[in-house]
Amino acid sequence: MDILDYKEPITKIYFVRHGETKANKDKLLFGQLNWDLNNEGVTQARRAAHKLSKVKTDYIISSPLKRAIHTAKIIALGRKPVSKIIIDKNLMEKSEGLWEGKNYWEVRKDDPKGYKQWLKDPYRNKPPRGESVVDLDKRVNKFYKIVLKKYAGKNIIVVCHSGPIRLFILQLLKADVDKFWHLKVENGSITEIHLSKKHAMVWAVNRT
Repeated sequence: MDILDYKEPITKIYFVRHGETKANKDKLLFGQLNWDLNNEGVTQARRAAHKLSKVKTDYIISSPLKRAIHTAKIIALGRKPVSKIIIDKNLMEKSEGLWEGKNYWEVRKDDPKGYKQWLKDPYRNKPPRGESVVDLDKRVNKFYKIVLKKYAGKNIIVVCHSGPIRLFILQLLKADVDKFWHLKVENGSITEIHLSKKHAMVWAVNRT
């Protein structure tokens, strides 16, 4: 059964997680640190661009972080009529505050009290000077409302990060943020979502 209301405009969103960075490879918490793609990340971005090459696209929207913009530029190359990339700060990854640039083992060693407190509720508690998953969820909801108001009936490619993509899916499914880590979104993967004003369908998740 197809639950989309085809009397309304259908918006097609192709979420792309940015390509790999050295911080991804080293398994660091790097949130809003402005790392660029490594060689593998460039390859992943080109692969995503190839997979999306035949998709009719009205807009490309990106997080302002360098790794996302670089991925978006690779996807935009040679794509007509889209050349301009729209930047939306709501799509930034969750800030890890003072923990950024460290792995979980280093955080546990350097900030045992803060780490223990965060573990009690890792969805609502936040790293020092950082954001919680709930904070990020609010930003993602703002983006969701912008999509429904400004891009209804359009085909858009959205290049951002694992956190916003997972939370967008959870909002569509009306699932709690406690399911945040139940979804996997790989670097360079594509997640396809179709929206009408009242309904949504997830067509593909984590496609590489």
